[in-house]
Amino acid sequence: MQVEILNSERKEKILALIKQNDGLTITDISRLLYIHPSTASKYLAVMEAERFVICKHIGMAKVFTVRSVII
Repeated sequence: MQVEILNSERKEKILALIKQNDGLTITDISRLLYIHPSTASKYLAVMEAERFVICKHIGMAKVFTVRSVII
């Protein structure tokens, strides 16, 4: 069984996609990167904890945007 480690290359791809699109949902990211939604969710949760992205709830969707100022 192979365990995938959250790699910085994929994080960079996610950040670039979010910047290009002014915010994306978990579903958007999973479709664009051909990864499972749960995988996208894990990356975004880590990136939110690291304060790279901000999650906004719009209706039922979670829209992730890039944090403009990293504290």
